[in-house]
Amino acid sequence: MFLLIAYFAVGQDGAEQVLTDSAEPVRLLAQQPDTNWLRWGRSTEDAGRLVLVAEFDTAAAYRRAQSPYEVRKELIPWLSRAEVATSGAFEVLTAADGAQLWEPDVIVPDPGR
Repeated sequence: MFLLIAYFAVGQDGAEQVLTDSAEPVRLLAQQPDTNWLRWGRSTEDAGRLVLVAEFDTAAAYRRAQSPYEVRKELIPWLSRAEVATSGAFEVLTAADGAQLWEPDVIVPDPGR
């Protein structure tokens, strides 16, 4: 299981523009069959802090969800505005569905190689 997590930090004046600019890329990614779920949220403490979180079954599904031309054309330039240091793709090590805690199979045992 893989997560795409992208953090955005904008000044108070730019937050509304980021929300406007996000509509199409977020919609396109959410509509992809390989996207299990997606959340686009704003901090309750700071309107200039936003985060996108999307889940995919595998790394290949993560890449497939971004591969259609229309998605790449909108999503990739928009994601390039995310904070580089804290954003990225993450493999899920432990998950919970309700009270059921479980550990998915780890596919990338040695990240960065």
